Amino acid sequence: MISRTAAGSAIRTLTRTTTQNTKPLPRTYFQAQSQLRQYSSSSNPPSATGVFYKTFTRPVAKCLLTALFVYQVVYWGWSKLEVNEIKEERQAEITKLEAQVRALQVKKEKEAEAAAAAAATAIASNTGASPDSQKKKGWGWW
Repeated sequence: MISRTAAGSAIRTLTRTTTQNTKPLPRTYFQAQSQLRQYSSSSNPPSATGVFYKTFTRPVAKCLLTALFVYQVVYWGWSKLEVNEIKEERQAEITKLEAQVRALQVKKEKEAEAAAAAAATAIASNTGASPDSQKKKGWGWW
């Protein structure tokens, strides 16, 4: 059997070698910060204001950003509809004005034809001949 002192010395040497050879587990940044905070701060409980902001800052920020995004999308959609409506109104007005211009041109052409016909009949009535029989004779315009 092994004596107690021999067993104790064997255990001591075994623990010395294992503790010297093993490395501590790597800590994450947050674990290291929490340990530093625990050791460096006093044992005062956190303030109610700090707890409130720590608890509700992220949800409030998410709601605020979501609301801003939704507002911008709705505003963009509304302005797009307004622009389309204005374009349609202007196109309808342009079409109406083009129809008025065509009607006035037709009316002006008819008035010009009527004036030409009246002038031709006036010349024919003054000379006593029909407008078709009045052809110029000769080589020049005189």
